[in-house]
Amino acid sequence: MRYCFFACISVLLAFSYGCQEKKAKVYSNEFAFLDSTVTVMESELRPLEKEISQLADFTAVLFAHSDQFGKMAVREQYKKAKTGVIYRETDKEHKSSVFVSSNTPDWEEAYFQVYYTEALDSMFSELQRKVPFISQLYFNTKLQMCRIYPPVDVLNVFDTDLDLTSFNFYYMADEVRNPGKGSKWVEDIYIDPAGRGWILSLIHPVYYDQELEGVIGLDITVNDLISRFLSYGDKRLVLIDGAGNVVAGTSEAMELLNLPPLRNHTYVQTINSDNFRKEDYNLFKSKSKEVRQMISKFLLEKDNMYVLGGAHTSQEYTVLCRQMDLLNWYVLELEE
Repeated sequence: MRYCFFACISVLLAFSYGCQEKKAKVYSNEFAFLDSTVTVMESELRPLEKEISQLADFTAVLFAHSDQFGKMAVREQYKKAKTGVIYRETDKEHKSSVFVSSNTPDWEEAYFQVYYTEALDSMFSELQRKVPFISQLYFNTKLQMCRIYPPVDVLNVFDTDLDLTSFNFYYMADEVRNPGKGSKWVEDIYIDPAGRGWILSLIHPVYYDQELEGVIGLDITVNDLISRFLSYGDKRLVLIDGAGNVVAGTSEAMELLNLPPLRNHTYVQTINSDNFRKEDYNLFKSKSKEVRQMISKFLLEKDNMYVLGGAHTSQEYTVLCRQMDLLNWYVLELEE
């Protein structure tokens, strides 16, 4: 009788194992494309953390040897506008634009800082040549200086009394929000003050004598994210953050999720504060009950598959979800 019992158990275990193997194989096949997409994104974005860390280290050296680097600057390039801002406008490929807000706390020191940070120009141009999908590099300081590459029309783009430290690409690097003092992704996309639309930023604080002197940053536009990582023929892909906000997506996927088209933000006035995605692009606040249920399953219950259809669409779609490791972002794929 005992042998009969063990024989039955063995048959049940073998059957159960076979079912699990079959399920795992199907699961792997269904998620193969999504997994490869996430892998490609992270393999290209992760090395940027090392690049910006090295850039921040170099910038700290500029502070430590400011007299030496200050003497190397071409000082006559920098001017003071009638509005009170210090600036350098240039159309030269290897040069950055410079802007010092009229609310700088120390004009003399700001001028000196403009001089000794000129050495960043060659570092900026070299890094963008090395990684072409970086759209912009910059260094913002507590003295309200911005050195930005490639150059922009600073006198028309920036408000005269702009407070650079009030933007997320600065304050997210401070000791409270970044106690580790390393590189940090600004996961909430925002409208770029320099006029390039929706932006994903990677930032790194620069400390000298234990003081936060400024923040090095690099930007990638949402348009470049879409064209580089989400444009795969007929694939319907959407990238969302941990709060359910759409970061990027293909037009058909956006339509199926009952969302308005993603348009690159343009403006004719200067920007003087953070500007984030509107509620129209938050899936938790979708007009569709089905979409709200789906995003709750993905983000709150950590499911990774949902069948969308019936009341919401004319046919059913299987929505697959994968979370990234590098960022608290999720990639969704909609399949018929």
